[in-house]
Amino acid sequence: MFATQEPGDGSSAGGGRASDLVRALAAVWRFSCDTDQIEALARYAESLLRWNARINLTAARSIDVLIAEHFPDAFALARKLDQPARLIDVGSGGGLPAIPLAVLRPHLTVELCEPIAKKVAFLRTAVRELGLGSRVSVELARGEAIARQRPRMFDAAISRATLAPDKWLELAGRLVRPGGRVFALTAADALPDRPDREVYLDGRRAVIEVSCP
Repeated sequence: MFATQEPGDGSSAGGGRASDLVRALAAVWRFSCDTDQIEALARYAESLLRWNARINLTAARSIDVLIAEHFPDAFALARKLDQPARLIDVGSGGGLPAIPLAVLRPHLTVELCEPIAKKVAFLRTAVRELGLGSRVSVELARGEAIARQRPRMFDAAISRATLAPDKWLELAGRLVRPGGRVFALTAADALPDRPDREVYLDGRRAVIEVSCP
């Protein structure tokens, strides 16, 4: 979509660099973002890279790569989730794509589900710093536990690189209400029998939507 640089860590990025990259990405996706959203996404990216120096949250090591390679998932989902919904993100890790998605779609109520305590500490810090606490919560738990405790309680479910796509669809079916929506973020050639897909990132990734029976 646009050129990336990998200087080795995120510390060399200037204060306005992240904002410029987010603004450019929003333009590529033709997604309307106001100044507050752009600045929130930029602050999140910078915070994620700072924490990433201490705990493993993302493979990206620069602002350029983080935004160009990892933020498009949030934009792909945001175009589909344009109505109020209660959403769960399983295996949230460093918050991608759920935290950017929550910034882009303020009508969503989002539960971040992550079993590793160090990552939960970052997620709670990011939610607090971005002022999302009224509609974004963080659970120290696995998705399977949530499915047992609160089966079919959500309108939609997302997961990124936590489970194999077929295993994710099975688990998500236990989390989402009948008629709800499940999104699989996958390599573009995964789940070839599922027709409802949008391919992006130069044909490398896809978001696949499945309606729960």
